[in-house]
Amino acid sequence: MSDAVQVYARRAITDEDRNKLVEDYLPLVRHVLGRLPLTLPAFMDQEDLFEVGVLGLMNAARTYDASKGAQFKTHAYVNVRGAILDELRKYDMTPRSRRDRVKFFKKTEIELEEQLGRSATPEEIASAMGLKIEQVDDILVNMQGASLLSLDEGAGGEEGVRLGDAIASPHSPNPADVAESAELKGKIADLIYDLPENERRVIVLYYAEGLLMKEIGEVLEVSESRISQIHSRAIYRLNKALTSRPKAEISS
Repeated sequence: MSDAVQVYARRAITDEDRNKLVEDYLPLVRHVLGRLPLTLPAFMDQEDLFEVGVLGLMNAARTYDASKGAQFKTHAYVNVRGAILDELRKYDMTPRSRRDRVKFFKKTEIELEEQLGRSATPEEIASAMGLKIEQVDDILVNMQGASLLSLDEGAGGEEGVRLGDAIASPHSPNPADVAESAELKGKIADLIYDLPENERRVIVLYYAEGLLMKEIGEVLEVSESRISQIHSRAIYRLNKALTSRPKAEISS
């Protein structure tokens, strides 16, 4: 906990305290940017979003209330991420052709699942669409960016449980981020173990080891965009596996 955060718990804070808090947590803005699997509009770059993230951090410093028990890092992460995503939503300029492909994907997915009586795999959907798996991977990346699905979102619709917690490091410095449901964590861990090897490696490196997409690409000797594709395919499998399970099974 930084000195500035400790100030919140001791006395009324000043503008100087808030400025120090923002200064201490500036690296968090870079961290959030590096972990958003989104493709930026052509007219926007990381520095534009960094400035937006700093505004979110400043808002977090203004609104943080230590008496509620949450760590400032958690409060700041939510505010920074939210500010960046809100900014991206303003410029959602997805081409019509890309939207049409996403619609075709979802239509094919539904039809296949009705035929198979189970969730369809990305490979099966690609075959039914007459596309290569790499083309479906591109669609999944677009879908993930549009819906902002990630392992930081709720698991199978269960409020308060994050998929990422299933493989978070046991030495995590932020106990507020630990999942409340140990049983669900175990189920998610099993699903991750069952992923194809390349997808499992990306998920573990990204969530358990905390590497950025670019860093994972360097480790696995592939491009950052390819890592983003593999990540999106793995997330699709995990979300489908969780949401297709009976609710009673997930919450039992």
